This record gives sequence, C-alpha cells and structure tokens, in this order.
Amino acid sequence: MKVAFIYFDFMTGAGGKYYEGIASLSAVLKAAGHQTALFHVTTRPDVEDLVGRFERDYGDADIAAFSATSNVFPYIAVTSARLKERIPRLVTICGGPHPTLCPDEAIAASGLDVICVGEGEYSLRELCDCLETGRDIPTISGLWVKRDGHILRGQSRPWIRNLDELPLPDRELFDYRNSVDREMGRLTFMGSRGCPFNCTHCCNHAFKTLCSDGTPYVRFKSVDRLLEEIRAARSRYPEAEKIHFLDDILTLKPSWFRSFTAQYKEQIGLPYVCNSRFDLLDDELMEMLQKSGCAWLLLGLESGDQEIRRDILKRDQSDEQILRLTELGRGKGIRFSLYNMVGIPGETLKRARKTVKLNARLRPDACQLSIYYPYVKTELYALCKEHGYLTGKTLDSYFEAETTLKLPEFPRSQILFAYRNFYDFLDYYKTVLRFGGWKRRFLEGLVDFLWMHPRIYATANPGYRALKKAYKKVRRRRVKS
Repeated sequence: MKVAFIYFDFMTGAGGKYYEGIASLSAVLKAAGHQTALFHVTTRPDVEDLVGRFERDYGDADIAAFSATSNVFPYIAVTSARLKERIPRLVTICGGPHPTLCPDEAIAASGLDVICVGEGEYSLRELCDCLETGRDIPTISGLWVKRDGHILRGQSRPWIRNLDELPLPDRELFDYRNSVDREMGRLTFMGSRGCPFNCTHCCNHAFKTLCSDGTPYVRFKSVDRLLEEIRAARSRYPEAEKIHFLDDILTLKPSWFRSFTAQYKEQIGLPYVCNSRFDLLDDELMEMLQKSGCAWLLLGLESGDQEIRRDILKRDQSDEQILRLTELGRGKGIRFSLYNMVGIPGETLKRARKTVKLNARLRPDACQLSIYYPYVKTELYALCKEHGYLTGKTLDSYFEAETTLKLPEFPRSQILFAYRNFYDFLDYYKTVLRFGGWKRRFLEGLVDFLWMHPRIYATANPGYRALKKAYKKVRRRRVKS
C-alpha cells in the first residue's frame, strides 16, 4: 500500500518543520513493506489548488493520512471531502490530538473514512495490511471506521510501552535542506512521550484517561536509543549546529537525565535546547544542564500572577521559586526563554501587568507571548464553556493576535492592547529597574499608569514622551558601559 501523509504546517513558515509523529508512522509502515510519501503543506492552503496538487503528485496513493490539531481540523474536513469527490477510491484517515479527543466530531466529517484515536503506528499498519490483502476492514484497536452506513468503533489501543521497539523515525520523508529546521541550524528530537502534570490549558490530563490497561502515559526512550537517533541524523545532516529536544519536560526523570547528559556530552557535544519546569529544577539539575551543553532552557511562566498560575492554570510555582531558579541558571551561563499568555480566564488588564513586570525582573534572554486559546477537552475549556466565555470563533493557531473569548473583566480591546504592547512595556519596566529610590518609584508608577490607560498611552502624552526620553538615556548609558 502507498500512504501519502498530508501535513498542514503553514504557521511555521516556508519550508515547514520536522514532525516526529509522522516520521514514526512512516518508519513503521516502511518496515512492514508499505510505501509512504509526504505532502507538506507549508503555505496557507487554497483547497482547490491543494487537491489538484495532490492528484498530480500523489494520485497513485491508496491512503491519504492527515494529522490534526483542533486548529487545523476544519481545513482537513474540507480538504478530505474534496479529495473523496475527485478520487473516490482513496481511503482517508485522520489521527492526532483532535480526533483522539473529539472522535465523534472527527468521524462525522463527510470526507473521512477512518479516524485514529491515540497512538497510530500499529493501528495504521494493521489498516494497511488489511487493505493490501483485499480483506474487509475488521474492528481494529484504536480506529473508528465507517462501513455500510455504520461506524465500527475499535477499542482503545494501549500506549506503546517500550518506545525502543519502534524503528528509527523516517527523517528522509522530510525535506530537511529546505526546512525551517535547516534555516535555524538545528535537528529536533523527542526522547519521551507524555507529561504527568495537569495544567488546565493543556490536553495532557485528557490524554491520560484514554488508556485504562495500566500502561503508563509518560514513557522515555532508553538513553542508548535516543543517542543512536541523534548520531544517525547527524551523519546525514552534518551541517546542523545544535540539537532541539521537543519533549514536554526533558528533565522529568533525574536518573534518566543524569545518564543521558553524561553520555550526550561525550558522544554528541553539540549545544542543545530543551523544555523544563520551574518546580522540577534544582541545583543538581542545573549543574547537569550546564556541563552537558544546554544553551537554552525553555520554561513556561504563562502568567506573572501567582494566584492565576495556582488557581486557574494549576501551576503551583511561586514568584520566589521562579526568580531563584532563573538566577541560578543565569549564573551557570544557561540562557532561558519564557512562554507567556494573556487573555486567561480570571485575568484583568491589571493582573496581566504582573506578567510583564515579572518578566522584567526575570530578564529572560527571549520570551514568547500568545493569547490564551481554549482547546476542547481541556479543563480550562470546560470552565470557559460553563461561564459562557466562548464566542464560537476559531483560529488557525494560538499564535494569532486575536482572542476567541468574551471575558467580563478583560474585554477584547484590552487583551489586544496587552498582546501588542507587551514587549514595549517589558523594555520600559526593565529600564525602571535600573533606577533606585524615588526615581524608580516615580517611573514605575508612570509605566503602571500608562499600561492601565491604553487610550492615554496611544496618544503619546507628555508623560509618555518623558518616559521614552528617560528610557533612551539609560539605553545610551548601558551601551557606553
């Protein structure tokens, strides 16, 4: 059988990026004797043009396989329906987070014949084996299949307990040399699957309920296996200058991480980037990160309001803990980047100001800001639905400068103000912190006032011009020093 994966990746930029989920699926299928191809959609699609390109370049495929987040699923629903009209014999299947969490909605899409709930490597392989031999598709674990007007709902498939049993991901499926990854000089990897935490804005707590056979949701590849993957990729793409680990939390298991970092430094030696959490880091882990070559540590702050972190997001991390650990990392020469959000339920313009001010105190080497997006089946989505915050609007990704919520104490205009002016105010507050005594109190009060009065800020009144003048003066001092 020939499977053509259709991967919508148009928010990344021209060239797209490597995605291990599809690479792993492809590797399993190839090991079983099937053929695979990738239709990498890296620009915002026009459906008719996309279908025409598929028919021209992948028209000999037996299966069109989509991977869907909630943002992308509307594109997949329309595209799959048009594909079925043009190529009726084509079997269409969709997996990924959205059909896993919303299977009834996904299978209802007229253009989809099959959906995959959970990890799809073995389910998709079984489907291909059945179709190749001409057998009727039986009830396959992990798959929901339309047949004769009915839906065959396969039972949930256990999580893959031993990730080492999977073949090395099929990186050749992706055009690395024309990708965003190549442009950034990186190779990306995942050493694990799953996250044990229950952050309300994330879907991990929902994924954990899918399998009840006792298979752990959080699993790590062995250190030897992960290093083998890195060595193999480096031999094929020697121009890569750094490694980026996309695991939710690479430092989750200290014993595993200790063994990994010791061997990574010796066998690989490239600087790397990884994700962690403030409440999992300590002096020992920071030392391991430093000695093994961690160049960037990516951390989710999300909100600078301690109560919102604890009570709304279920991220019980104190300001003091966060400040101490960032200083510890900075002292070891590790650069860090913070993930932030505005427009969170329960937030106000004043509470969002705390996020800017805490970022200023933390002095991250980089930070990323997004407007909170309510993903279905998450706990925070349920809260939004219960309180009537949902507007029904959808976006292509959470990187867009728009909110889909109607919050009673944080109107859209204020959310967009906070989002659009976050980085300017971050610079202002950083400047304020360079002063002491009455000057600091005066300037901080002035910046606070401007944040809380968007219309006054927009008119560039004398207080704002005075602030800009003071800001530029301090910047000149900093350059001279």
